[in-house]
Amino acid sequence: MCKRIFFIWVGLFLLAAPVSAQSHTLLSRQTDAYFSTVSALFLYEEEGASSFEETWNGTKEILSQIERAVSISNPDSDIARFNALSSGQSCTISSVTADILRTAYDVYAETDGLYDPTVYPLVDLWGFSPRFNRNTYSPALPYDRAYIDGRLPMPDERHIEALLPLVGLSGITLTEENGVYTLHKNTPPVTIDGELIQAQLDLGGIAKGYACDRVAEYFRQQGYTMGHFVCGGSSMAILSRPDGDGLYTITLGKPRAGAADITYYASVQVRDTTLSTSSDSLHSFIQDDTLYCHLIDPRTGWPVNTPAGDSGQRGIASLTLLGESAAYNDAMSTALIVMGPQKAMAYISEHMQNDSVVFAAYKAGETALEVVTNMPDSQLSLDDSAYLSASTVDADGHILYTGCFFAP
Repeated sequence: MCKRIFFIWVGLFLLAAPVSAQSHTLLSRQTDAYFSTVSALFLYEEEGASSFEETWNGTKEILSQIERAVSISNPDSDIARFNALSSGQSCTISSVTADILRTAYDVYAETDGLYDPTVYPLVDLWGFSPRFNRNTYSPALPYDRAYIDGRLPMPDERHIEALLPLVGLSGITLTEENGVYTLHKNTPPVTIDGELIQAQLDLGGIAKGYACDRVAEYFRQQGYTMGHFVCGGSSMAILSRPDGDGLYTITLGKPRAGAADITYYASVQVRDTTLSTSSDSLHSFIQDDTLYCHLIDPRTGWPVNTPAGDSGQRGIASLTLLGESAAYNDAMSTALIVMGPQKAMAYISEHMQNDSVVFAAYKAGETALEVVTNMPDSQLSLDDSAYLSASTVDADGHILYTGCFFAP
C-alpha cells in the first residue's frame, strides 16, 4: 500500500569500521581543518613504508594545497580570484586548479552539460552557498532575502530565469603556455535590478574527490597498500585490509529514514577503489511538502527532482559510484542524479560498466525506496527493509529495472 514519505534529514555517512587485524597495527588521525568537514586517515603499519607521522603530515599538505587553490571562502584562492573577475578578464591559476578543471570539463562534455560548476550563482540564489551559513549573513545582493522565523524564503522565479544565462562551462576557457595556466571568463554578465552579476565557478563538488585521488596516490608512493582515507561524508579512497580477501565493508548512509534503527541502508564489499556519493539529503530544506536541495539542474536553475505541475516529487535521493577516480565520480554522480533514474540507468549501462553504482530512488506517497545497482549480490547487501531491490543485470552488463516507481 502507498504511504506518505516523511522527509527527515539523515546525515550521509560512509562508514568503514576499521579494526586492527591480527599482527597488523592500525594507525589513524583526523582533522576538521580542511573543506569545512572532517578528513580521516587509517593506515596499517607495513614493513618498508614511510613513517605514519610523515605520511599524515604529507596528507595534510595535500589537503591544504587543494583548499588554497579552490576554496570560495578564501579571497586569495584561484577560484575566488576568478569569481571576482568581470566578463572578458582572465587570471592565472595553479596546476592543481587546472587539474581539477580538466576533470570538470570532461564530465561536462560527456554529460552534455548536466554536470556544470557554473551553476554557482544559482546555488547562491537558493541559499546554499557558504555565506548563508554564517551568523553574520545579511542581504547584500539584489536577489537576497532576509530570514523569516529562521527560514529563508523561496527565491523569486524571475531571478532564477535572470541567472540562467550565466550557466555554461563552455563560457570559461582554460589555456596553458610554458607551464602557466590561465582561466578566461567569456560569459557576459546579467543585470538584476540594475546590478551586474558575473559568471562564477564552484569546484567544491569535486575537490574532496580530487583530494582522495591525490592522497591514494601519495599512500602508494609512501609504501602503503592497506588502509583508507575519508574526506567528508561523500568521498573515500580505499586500499585493502590485511586480513582475509582484503575487502572493506563500507556502509552507505540513508537519504531517508527507512524502517530500521540504523544510519545506513546498504553495505558494499570493496577494495582498491574510490567511492563518491551525491545526495539530496544534506543541504536541503522542505517547503510545502517538497524537498529542495543544493544540487541544481543546470537546464532549469531549480534543485533536482523539483516536481513539475501537479506531479508528485520523485527521483534519485542518493547515488554512489565506485571506480578509479573519486574526482571524476564526484562530478558524474551529480550528473546522474540530474539525469533522473531512467536516463541514469541507460547512461551507466552504455558508458560506465567499469564502475559500480548504487542509487536509492523515491516517489512521493511511498514509504519504500527502490535501490538500483549493477553490483553483484556477493558485493552488496540491503540492510533496511524500506530499501527494496529494483534491478538486475543482464549478460551484457546492462541494468534492467524491475521496480515500479519509474516504469514506462
